[in-house]
Amino acid sequence: MGSLPEVCSKLWELDENRLKRGEDYRINLKGDKLFAFVNRKKLADIPTYSAFMGLLDNYEAETSEPEEVTGRDINKSRAFLNRCLETKVMKAAHTFLFNKGLVPQGYKKAFKERLYDMWFELHSRPNGDGTKRSAFEHTFVGETRKGFVLGFHNWIRFHEEERQGNLIYKDFRPNACDNHVITIGFSWNGSNKTFGSLFLGTSPEFELAIYTVCFLAGQEEEATVKLGNKSVTIVTYRKNGQIGACYPKLQGQLQHVLIQVEPEENSSAEEEHDFLSQSYTGRGTSTGQNGSPYLQVSSNPSRNRDVRLPIDLDDGWAYSKPDRSCCNCTIL
Repeated sequence: MGSLPEVCSKLWELDENRLKRGEDYRINLKGDKLFAFVNRKKLADIPTYSAFMGLLDNYEAETSEPEEVTGRDINKSRAFLNRCLETKVMKAAHTFLFNKGLVPQGYKKAFKERLYDMWFELHSRPNGDGTKRSAFEHTFVGETRKGFVLGFHNWIRFHEEERQGNLIYKDFRPNACDNHVITIGFSWNGSNKTFGSLFLGTSPEFELAIYTVCFLAGQEEEATVKLGNKSVTIVTYRKNGQIGACYPKLQGQLQHVLIQVEPEENSSAEEEHDFLSQSYTGRGTSTGQNGSPYLQVSSNPSRNRDVRLPIDLDDGWAYSKPDRSCCNCTIL
C-alpha cells in the first residue's frame, strides 16, 4: 500500500460490510423510486450502519439555519467513529496515513480526534457567508440553499429519505453509472439536484476512509483509483484547509460545457455548479473557443466569467428514465 491508488484498492477489498447488489439491495433506474429493495435488517444490525443512521437527524438542512451541536450529537458522532475504528477498512487507512506522516500514531484517541475535527467540527462555510457546517453534514447528509440541494452524496441517506417520502427520484445519466457509482437527479423536500453522484452499497466506514485518505494524501482534487475492476475518480474539494466536498464519479463519465455566467456574490464553486446545472438545463448551446459548447446566461457581460459545467453532451442535459439499460451495466 505504497501509493494512493494502491491503498484505495485495498480499502475496497477490505470493505466486508459492503452490501451485495441483488441480494441486499436492488435499484430500478426506470422506476418511480430508485431503491426497489434494501435489507433494512442489515442496516440495523451492522454496527457502523446503525451508528451512521443515528446521525442523520442531527442537522438543519437549510444553510441559513444555524447548527446547534448538543452533547447528545457529539456522543453520537464519537460513537460512530468508534464503530468505524473497529473495522479493517479504517485500520488500513490509518496505517497508510501514519506511514506517510499525515496522522498521529495513536489510533483510538489521536486519530479519532483528527477524524472528528475533519468531519464533525463546524467550520466556516466555503462561501464566506458567516454560517458554519461540518464536512460530514455536507457530504453524507446534504444541505439546501435557495431551492437547491448541496452535497448529499450517500446512498443510505438517499434510501432513507426516499423511504420516508421526503425525496423524489427523477432521472439518471446513462453514461455515468455502473455497479459502483451512479449519477442521478432528484428533489429533496422541494429542493432540487440535477447531478448527484453516489457510491452504491458501500459501507459508511469505507466512504469515510477513502475520502479521508484522498483528502489527506492526494495531491490534486481528483484521484483516479481502481475499485475492484473499475476505474473511479474520487473528488475531494479543499477550502481553507478543510473538506469542501467529497464524492465519486466514473472516470471519463462527464464532458464539460463552457458556460459564461454572472457569478452570485459569496457563492462557492459547488453552489455555482449546482445552481447552473439546475437553472439552465435544456437551454441550447453554441460553439465557443476551441469548439467547446458554449452558453451565455449572464445579463451583465461586464461581470461574466467562464465556468466549466460537467455535462453528458451525447445525451442532453438531463435524461428522464429512458426505456433502455444504463450504459450496458447490470444494476437494473
